[in-house]
Amino acid sequence: MWPKSYFNWLTKSAPTGSVEVYPELSDSYETNLPNVFVIGDLTGVPLLKLAAESGVSVWKHIPDRNNDRYDVLIIGSGPAGVSCALEAKRLGKKYLVLESNIPFQTIQSYPNRKPIFAEPKSIETQSAIKIVDTTKEELLEELNHFLIQNPINVKTNQRVVGIKADDIGYSLETETGTIYQTNSVVIAMGKSGDPKKLGIKGESEPNVFYRLIDPKDTENQTIVIVGGGDTALETAISCSEYATEITLIHRGKEFQKAKSENRNIIHQLETKGKVKILYDSAATEITSTSVFVKTKQSALKLKADSVYILIGNLPPLGFFQKVGIKLQNQKDILDWIGFTTLVSFATTAYFGKASVYGPFWFSPLATVSAAISIFSLILYTYIILQKRHIKFDVWKSFKTIYFLLAFVYFLTVYLLSTYQQFLLFGKYPSFHYTFLYSLTILVFGIRRMVVRKTQYIYYQTLSLIVIQIVFLFLLPEIILPMLGDLGYLGTPDGFIRREIFPADSYWKAYGFILAWPLSMGVLCDGGITTFWLVYGLCFSFVLIPVLVYNYGKGIYCGWICSCGGLAETLGDEYRQKMPHSKTAYQWEHSGQYILLVAFILTTLKLIGVYGKVFYPNLIMSEMVADSVKWMYDIVVDIGLAGVVGVGCYFLYSGRVWCRMFCPLASLMHIYARFSKFRIFSEKKKCISCNICTKNCHQGIDVMGFASRGIPMDSVQCVRCSACVSLCPTDVLQFGKLDGGKISFDLLDAKTRK
Repeated sequence: MWPKSYFNWLTKSAPTGSVEVYPELSDSYETNLPNVFVIGDLTGVPLLKLAAESGVSVWKHIPDRNNDRYDVLIIGSGPAGVSCALEAKRLGKKYLVLESNIPFQTIQSYPNRKPIFAEPKSIETQSAIKIVDTTKEELLEELNHFLIQNPINVKTNQRVVGIKADDIGYSLETETGTIYQTNSVVIAMGKSGDPKKLGIKGESEPNVFYRLIDPKDTENQTIVIVGGGDTALETAISCSEYATEITLIHRGKEFQKAKSENRNIIHQLETKGKVKILYDSAATEITSTSVFVKTKQSALKLKADSVYILIGNLPPLGFFQKVGIKLQNQKDILDWIGFTTLVSFATTAYFGKASVYGPFWFSPLATVSAAISIFSLILYTYIILQKRHIKFDVWKSFKTIYFLLAFVYFLTVYLLSTYQQFLLFGKYPSFHYTFLYSLTILVFGIRRMVVRKTQYIYYQTLSLIVIQIVFLFLLPEIILPMLGDLGYLGTPDGFIRREIFPADSYWKAYGFILAWPLSMGVLCDGGITTFWLVYGLCFSFVLIPVLVYNYGKGIYCGWICSCGGLAETLGDEYRQKMPHSKTAYQWEHSGQYILLVAFILTTLKLIGVYGKVFYPNLIMSEMVADSVKWMYDIVVDIGLAGVVGVGCYFLYSGRVWCRMFCPLASLMHIYARFSKFRIFSEKKKCISCNICTKNCHQGIDVMGFASRGIPMDSVQCVRCSACVSLCPTDVLQFGKLDGGKISFDLLDAKTRK
């Protein structure tokens, strides 16, 4: 019972929502199929203004080809598709729009008098289509009038059912059997897939509807609406003029995702008795005349002439899967082969560099893993080369070459040292591993600063690069040994070589940056000196708590730590792969158990080291700690931090170790429970697009906080700033809550560099 209570206290009952599934896209809107792009709602941003703008922006990435085919075929004629067509027309491109119904059909299907919000207000768009605050009817009138004045090449009633790659580009087949050939494809069909269902008995009854066409249809009716988003609230508001009785069933305690305007109106209608709201409730069965509802207090039977289930729509996932477009976090054979390659290489790297001082089986394991990684790499390359289209990409090509060179470099170092007893440059594999680690942070850190152009990311990444290269590579591996050889560190009896680097153990310099228990050797050391005892205790239990209290856990994890350094640079492109499932949230607590083990081992070790001087029998305490510590090192330091942490980078996220297993992060979770750091949200601007949650590689349901206007204080936050900088409506901002007063960070995470 106590672990559950403790974990509830630690997480403060933080929201644990999931993310919606969309096509996996690059920053250029491109899918896994070369020159097949997705724009509009299916990028995950449900804003008409940004959808229209994406139709213009995508043209920066559509290649020019001179042949008899269409330059592009556009699927869908909503704001995104029409905007894309207008830009193609302006550029003089050969294009065609294929529409399964009529232009702007999605908007046409909105409920009558639905309000339209032109968010975000601060963005000036380049699209010829201008979205302003209005209503459905007025917007449709303006759009159709604009289309008459600016005609485009569009064929209606042409539903695309297949996209097939050929020798040059793609062939699109419609429901009528017509084939169109094109160089590129832009999918702008909108998020108009199948409606989400409740999965209860009676959903197929004739009085059940999944969208409202005209509020007048509910005149003199008793209606029940299931849902708590804007669509459900707007439907209740529209029908309140006509329906006799309206009951709104919502599973939550409040309308977290709805706009403030809609919430205010629905509460006014509730006060006037025009709408009845059942919170914390769920429909359990529907009949032709009734709806059965379960609440926390009781079970109810509600009269219902019509039932509207308005809990959202599912993207047209079936279409994407049919044509071979990869969905977010969908794993295919290449993902698993790549995962095998990286895990086996990580096994070679971590067990290989530790084979000098580890058990005899480290080397055979590292060698077998090297063979597996080579085979997996060859298989991966073979499958890639079999693909019909391989689009050249400068960054991807550079990245591939870099990984290959790093792989060959370390493999050569390891094999030579293990089987030929030859040390390249006279250095053990651990030196070369640290060199590659630092080089990777430098290379991918530069890429991050170039791509993510905010002041915050620039200084944060610069900090991670400098700390890794200077303090975690050059200082312990090159500078200190060189100074020691030259005699600049004093005599063996001097303070530096006696207390800080006893027996010239320059590797202890890692302890200046990597605190206990991330680096267990800082305190759990049989030869610990007074300096390291004092420094280790002050670092982990004084300095870090002060930093976390004022700036949050991320001041260490996001600005200092080497694990965070690799995650924020190499792992930057893969942050969307972090799972948000219930299982993932449960795994978050694993680090607390590892922290407990680390604390017990360290306590036993120090009792033995200092106690045996006074009571010789206490040496047993140290022996017990040593007998378990070697297993801890293998499982935690090598297995979880190394093999699992690095091996999961491309399949899941660079923060798997940080989020789920790191004992230092778990210690800081306790400190963060009392921190002043928050991410504040402007609730009325939140559109519940889920981009903040999707891009959090710590798995935090940021939208769960933002949509309710609650300051985000999750102990998992590492201040990476992804949620703040990527929010399309500038909802979020770093700050502190101190004695009820709010102050914002001077270094704004949104400010462009």
